[in-house]
Amino acid sequence: MVRDHSSSLTSATLLSKTIDFLRFPLIVGVVFIHTDFSNIIIQGSKQVNMLHFPVFAHVFFLFSKIVFEVCVPLFFFISGFLFFYRTESFTFEVYLKKLKSRLHSLFIPYIFWNLAVLFFFFLAQTFFGGLLSGANKPIVQYSISDWLWSFWDTSHIHVQATKNLPINSPFWFIRDLMVLVVLSPIVYILIKKLHLFAVLVIGVIWVCNPYFYLPGWSTVSFFFFSAGAYFSLHKKNFVLIMKSLLPWPIPCYILLLVSAFYSLGEGWWSYSYCANVLVGLISVVAVTAYFIEKGHWGTNYFLASASFFIFAYHRLPLVFIIKFLFNQIRPQTDATLLFLYFLCPAIIILLGLLFYWAIKKLLPSFTAVICGGRLS
Repeated sequence: MVRDHSSSLTSATLLSKTIDFLRFPLIVGVVFIHTDFSNIIIQGSKQVNMLHFPVFAHVFFLFSKIVFEVCVPLFFFISGFLFFYRTESFTFEVYLKKLKSRLHSLFIPYIFWNLAVLFFFFLAQTFFGGLLSGANKPIVQYSISDWLWSFWDTSHIHVQATKNLPINSPFWFIRDLMVLVVLSPIVYILIKKLHLFAVLVIGVIWVCNPYFYLPGWSTVSFFFFSAGAYFSLHKKNFVLIMKSLLPWPIPCYILLLVSAFYSLGEGWWSYSYCANVLVGLISVVAVTAYFIEKGHWGTNYFLASASFFIFAYHRLPLVFIIKFLFNQIRPQTDATLLFLYFLCPAIIILLGLLFYWAIKKLLPSFTAVICGGRLS
């Protein structure tokens, strides 16, 4: 029988354990978001027409486009909370100290992992060109400006690009987070002067345009980072607050899931989406804290420390695994596509854990640098 830990955990400990526990499952959700078969192109041929596979399309939409959409906003929220955690005053010296800290935890890994993807793209274009779409400009033809843009916005390099992403596409999160860190004095002033009103106004801006996105700036990053900052600067333990709302977030979230699932295409779908993300975030935090407090769940610190590595490395290998398996299996049924939808992320995550364990064991200092010091 599991012992009830509720009386032995302090509020600060529960806060810390909840954040640590969430790191790995949130990264798993990010990997599933990127397991998108809708635009798999091999040698100029699109592999999957979603209209022909309705069962798979519905499962994919439910998980990758609704359920796991809470992951990135929650990461921004936690980042905002931790950035201002235990900050009594935000002097220029404090600001510089925080910038120096993020130089190691964000900027250096950002440069390394984008360079790594450039290198692997070069290898892939040289030796495995048959698995590529052929739509992107070859690395060997990059100009100096192409190399610079590859770290910020590859739409300046590839005319077919529909999104303003760095070459390691998931690192748009780190890019936007670095911009928020640089602009953190503005966030601090807004939260300190206007308190909750500032968060509500920024939240309304996000709800009105949740998909507004410029390189380094988006409504989702600004709102959730600011919301996390609000809890931190006003010394509010968001874990305890959200946990106290149980059980109400759970049935609300289920209803919102159903609403978002069946209302796609409606004019008000984006509002349903935003409500789903907000209530989903509260539900995830509340349920996690509840089970940790009861002693039913505990943090695996190896998984927590490996989370950044999996986030950083997964995108390009995931694309190659998907294309390789599509070449080998040639899926023609909903069941096969569903099998691949769960198999591909599992392979990438397991390989990531293995690679992380190996380089951490063999090159601990190097691993610490490329993971921003995130080692257990």
